[in-house]
Amino acid sequence: MNSFDSKSFPAPLRALVVVFHRIWFAWCCLATLLIGLLALFFYFFIFNFCKGAKAKKYAYLVTKYWGKSLLGCMLVRLSSEGCEKIPTNSGSYIIVSNHASIVDIPICMSSANLQFSFLAKIEVDKLPIIGYLARNMHVYVDRKSAKSRQHTYTRMKKHLDEGQSIHIFAEGTRNKTAALLQPFYDGAFKLAIQTQQPIAVVTICNSDKVSTPKAPFLASPAQVHCIWDEPISTKGMTLEKDLDHLKAIVHDRILYNLQNYHANFQL
Repeated sequence: MNSFDSKSFPAPLRALVVVFHRIWFAWCCLATLLIGLLALFFYFFIFNFCKGAKAKKYAYLVTKYWGKSLLGCMLVRLSSEGCEKIPTNSGSYIIVSNHASIVDIPICMSSANLQFSFLAKIEVDKLPIIGYLARNMHVYVDRKSAKSRQHTYTRMKKHLDEGQSIHIFAEGTRNKTAALLQPFYDGAFKLAIQTQQPIAVVTICNSDKVSTPKAPFLASPAQVHCIWDEPISTKGMTLEKDLDHLKAIVHDRILYNLQNYHANFQL
């Protein structure tokens, strides 16, 4: 049952549940602001006094602890499996996952055992703290601009060449539908084939119980689980022959993990 679904409760209890979720949402916003300001203090020194790979490494460590601290304040209990399947000393990856909640970002940062950058939408630039971080550590894309997409591809390739992995939410945006998984965009898979980099598949289960675009301004403590699958090699693949097949393989893996998790752990 969805954390925000209280339709079966008596009216007074439904009202109390909604009040709790709204208060918890306000607390989560406050925690995000306070922890973000603390992280911003460290980012300022990192981006102004460190250069190159060292700056990226230190910024990633700060972001990882930011994610863990934020999830702790939100009472999000995070568990992971399969992290050992992703060797940290074997080059870069295209990390592909589903996207159901705004907390997927700190969840991925907390769960991963390898350094990576996010592919972020251009709208993120307007967000305080997150926009500053994205400008210095991650990669923007404006999907409405062909020029921006080409520039983004060049920057992502540079990240990969430097041994930095790239995380892409293959659905493009948070899932607002009743389906467990939306159709995937081609971008992550084109990048993987064109650069011949392996794909690391991670399934985020239950993050929509913390926060979901289907119930704005509500939040709740929850158990979240990440499943890491064996990397998929793209060596020898071509866009003409393998793009759709590769996308289908990853989509089916994530959908299977979601279905299995919901069947075994959801009420």
